[in-house]
Amino acid sequence: MTTTTKTRPTPDGLGSKLAYLTRVLKTPTIGRTWESLAEQAREANWSHKEYLAAVLERQVADRESAGTTMRIRTAHFPAIKTLEDFNLEHLPSLRKDVLAHLATATFVPKAENVILLGPPGLGKTHLAIGLGIKAAQSGNSVLFDTATNWIDRLARPTTPARWRPN
Repeated sequence: MTTTTKTRPTPDGLGSKLAYLTRVLKTPTIGRTWESLAEQAREANWSHKEYLAAVLERQVADRESAGTTMRIRTAHFPAIKTLEDFNLEHLPSLRKDVLAHLATATFVPKAENVILLGPPGLGKTHLAIGLGIKAAQSGNSVLFDTATNWIDRLARPTTPARWRPN
């Protein structure tokens, strides 16, 4: 026994036209969801504006999610660790209000520095990764590296520009 879903046929060529337009506009989510949302809109008696808002909300949500995923991937974190996973019991001296403020990532657009110092094993790397993920989720580009690698990178001599005759 097979089941079929009840869908209303689209007017001549509308489906292929929308497929073309969503591909050209680079809006794949709209291309995937417009039909099911149209059916939902018909059943719920949505206005045209409500339908359009629902379609665009899906596209924006998918685009933001993909952007966050890409920023986290290109940050080169050694592992994915979140602030929510951090065990505050291991570091009782860390003020929760300071951590909550840092989690907002408002320090990034202000170009403020966050320096995590302490002996090994306290969770500095976990906190740095968690803050980086929060910053990426806020739409900021992030690049993770260890202090040792940053020092090595900065200490490396740069090759001087060579003078070239015309």
